[in-house]
Amino acid sequence: MPSLLPKLFFTSLAASSLVLSAVAHSDNHAHSQYGMSLSDETVTMESGSITHPTAAQGNQLMGAAKEEVTKITEGIYRISGWGLSNTVAVEAPEGWIIVDTGDNIKAAQEQRDALEVKLGKKIKVAAILYTHSHYVWGGNVWQDEGATVYAHEGLVEELQSDTGISVLSGNFMTRATAQFGILHPTQGPDAFPNKMGFSADKLTAPKSFIPPSITFKDNVVETHRIAGLTVEVLPSKTDVQDSVAYYFSDKKLLVSNALNEGTIFNLYTLRGDWYRDPMELVKSADLALTRDIEYHVDIHGTAKIGKADITAGLQETRDQMQLVHDQTYRAIALGMDAQGAAEWVYMPTALRKNKEFYGQLESHVKRVYGARIGWMGWDVYDINPLQKSEFSDHIINAMGGFDAVLKNAQAANDKQTLKDWQWSLYLTSRLLQIQPDNSEAKTARADAARALGQRTESANARGWYISEALLHEGKMKLGEHSIGQYQQLSQFLGAPNAKKLAKSPLEYNVQYLRYLVDPRLAEGKTAQFNANFKAEGMSYAIALRNGVIAITDHPNEGPTIEMSKAQWDSIILGESSFAELNASLKAIDQAIGR
Repeated sequence: MPSLLPKLFFTSLAASSLVLSAVAHSDNHAHSQYGMSLSDETVTMESGSITHPTAAQGNQLMGAAKEEVTKITEGIYRISGWGLSNTVAVEAPEGWIIVDTGDNIKAAQEQRDALEVKLGKKIKVAAILYTHSHYVWGGNVWQDEGATVYAHEGLVEELQSDTGISVLSGNFMTRATAQFGILHPTQGPDAFPNKMGFSADKLTAPKSFIPPSITFKDNVVETHRIAGLTVEVLPSKTDVQDSVAYYFSDKKLLVSNALNEGTIFNLYTLRGDWYRDPMELVKSADLALTRDIEYHVDIHGTAKIGKADITAGLQETRDQMQLVHDQTYRAIALGMDAQGAAEWVYMPTALRKNKEFYGQLESHVKRVYGARIGWMGWDVYDINPLQKSEFSDHIINAMGGFDAVLKNAQAANDKQTLKDWQWSLYLTSRLLQIQPDNSEAKTARADAARALGQRTESANARGWYISEALLHEGKMKLGEHSIGQYQQLSQFLGAPNAKKLAKSPLEYNVQYLRYLVDPRLAEGKTAQFNANFKAEGMSYAIALRNGVIAITDHPNEGPTIEMSKAQWDSIILGESSFAELNASLKAIDQAIGR
């Protein structure tokens, strides 16, 4: 019997290979959709923005073309146009329920005023419900006396990781700045064509977050009596893990986050984020579809009325996500790498055309591929590739030298086609690895990036392309400060300051020390102590060893030091040192790289 195994194995393998080969051969000759969100056609808007025709219609497609309050039915109102999101107001027996509180205090006040004008009376808010952590910043405007605030149990932690004392917050905010065009001009060719672009107010406008007093367990359907209405909390993981949907059974109303049709859900956002599993969104939509819904208001997009339209819309959204998941897995089975899968995956035109005005399908496919397989495709070169500068040096020399490659990039721009601008970006990436300040290479890169930015319907892509152009032209500024590299902005936005540290929980401030250690400086050094924060009733065992700071709850053999949170924050800011607390801790100071 064992002697038959090799024969059976290879016979089976040969048969499988023939099937896969036939499928791949057949499908690879099908119509390609690669780069469908790019177009040679542009329009010029009233603001002067030069853009893709679909991007020019973005506000209308999102139902955010103007600031308004829309009555959906008796006691249900959609407040839209003050940015990318909707706020939903629901009248209940014991007062009003407000779902999400907007981008900032000013916007929330204008929204509340507009609602009260629409109603012709003042309202009393009995409850605030957060769908997720992105639109929670107008809290004090809506919080009337006695109002209860509801949210997922992970919402506060999600907020902290994005904008609080986190080693990643500067990177997150910088990438968001690029994607959303926060530092783009408001008029002219580079202006953002729709409300997918944010003004600097997104970062700087006064905000007010009211933490929840009642939280929901993760992945549990809960029923609450809120302001006299029965409200079901439906687990609804979409763009964040703290996302929920609310089903008001008395009103047959669903309020959701990112279950809207009309655009392909932004499964991968170019600014970077936790993995958004498409099958989690499928589950969320399927759960919602089990409810008797007559009115559907998503936090994004227009409202839907009527069971048939609502069902069709939810099915479209979930089916787009299942397709991305299933077809990416199919591409993996056919032996493709991430780029090959992105080029190959096909979505029925009715589900895709003019629906990539946020993200683009190719990005989503690559994200699913990476989440399941990782960065390695089939090219063994990628296991230990040349360093970027060495690779650039080799390829530039192989193409005839720096000047020849620069002329090639400039000539590609002159041809003014999508493929040539893409080629110019690739070449200038290599050139700027060798000479990062070469003005001609920077100009060629800016020209190519701007041209592609003007020709994509994807807000994600436009934000990055136009930001790249402005960066290399020296036009990216934060206040009076010119930004030459994204790394500068990341370090500026992410640096802890006294105000941030004072507002941040002690746990986050203590854990931040781990990310200040430079293993090059820490090599061979050891130190340990126990930090006792009497006011907070918390203690930490802290040890420097093996190039890391290990923080545990189990006391070590080092000295015990009584500390205040203010003392700790002072050390994190570099205003004082560990050696000042105890001379034996000098090694920790020496291991910190600022």
